[in-house]
Amino acid sequence: MVSNEVLKAEPIWKLGDLQVICGTLGFSTTTVKLVSADGSTHVACSVGIGPVDSTFKAVNLIVKEPVKLLEYSMNVVKEGINIIATTHVVLYKDHRTFSGTGSGFDGVVSSVEAYIVALNKMLGFKE
Repeated sequence: MVSNEVLKAEPIWKLGDLQVICGTLGFSTTTVKLVSADGSTHVACSVGIGPVDSTFKAVNLIVKEPVKLLEYSMNVVKEGINIIATTHVVLYKDHRTFSGTGSGFDGVVSSVEAYIVALNKMLGFKE
């Protein structure tokens, strides 16, 4: 497994903006803006069965690289009404795995940051 510390390449994608709409009325909807290494911005919208699903799908519409999500986990530390979420993802492509972590006060933001870290490792990997 390639960890965050092993592969530290210049990121190909960075999270710009993120808006997620979710609730009990139906599918979650995400609009995501990613910034590429050359500074150009790319926006995509997607729906999913939850906020993380719709967010990952929106990112995939921009990145256009087929991957399989092997692992997804989130740990939450709570202090009063505040939480800090730390998310870990593992992606699989071409018989290799790529991991990423993200953390923050919002679980969806933490999740997409971890996903983008793993995608950047995958896209920047050279044999």
